[in-house]
Amino acid sequence: MFADERKARIAQHVLVHKRATVSELAQMFQASESTIRRDLQELEEQGVLHRTHGGAVAKEVAAFEPTWSEKRIQNQDAKTRIAALALELVRPGQVLLLDAGTTTYEIARQWRHEGVTVVTNSLDIASELSSRRELDLVMLGGQFRAKTGAFVGPFAERMLGELHVDIAFLGANGVDFRGITTPNPQEAAVKRAMVTSADRVVVVADRTKLHQTAFVRVATWDEIDMWVSDGPLPDGEWRQWQAETEVEFICDNEHGG
Repeated sequence: MFADERKARIAQHVLVHKRATVSELAQMFQASESTIRRDLQELEEQGVLHRTHGGAVAKEVAAFEPTWSEKRIQNQDAKTRIAALALELVRPGQVLLLDAGTTTYEIARQWRHEGVTVVTNSLDIASELSSRRELDLVMLGGQFRAKTGAFVGPFAERMLGELHVDIAFLGANGVDFRGITTPNPQEAAVKRAMVTSADRVVVVADRTKLHQTAFVRVATWDEIDMWVSDGPLPDGEWRQWQAETEVEFICDNEHGG
């Protein structure tokens, strides 16, 4: 098979199936993994697809951003378990950041701590915590994105630049071995400002986010301290995780696969 024909068929496969791994494509087209990686790099440069660690996704998958309501009902049991684990990290007297997201919203919904300050750019999280007399609530301002219920933009970023927090809890649309990603550049900029303002950065994301890559990179793993998830990674993924990152990974072992 000629190279151009192989690349055309790879592009068609990713378009139809939305994503593919390097090993899967290498087996399908009887080519080496290094050849497939070169093909994917060229196809990405042509704007045909978006490369991820270990494969590729269709362009519309990389750019797709579900609404807050759509995300709220996805993997709800996993989010409940992640929130419970995240809350175990909180100590009295701390200042915490809750990023706008459905997993961080679950942290707010399960809130049980007293004597802390919570900062958020989420209207839904602020509404959930507004009646809690046992905490101080700080709301970030800025431009409101109705799709995610988040306040973003220069005002939010400037306010974060004036803050120092103990822990920032961040959600993510995509998690790969290079870091975390999100579809919207404005939300990514606010998340990056949160990373800068925090002593400790904790990603809260279920295992389905692994190998998903959204449009904008938020942070690399050397900027993140911990990933809280809903269960153990498969053995192969776990070995790669240990080899490629120094980030602490914690999960609910009772519900892992």
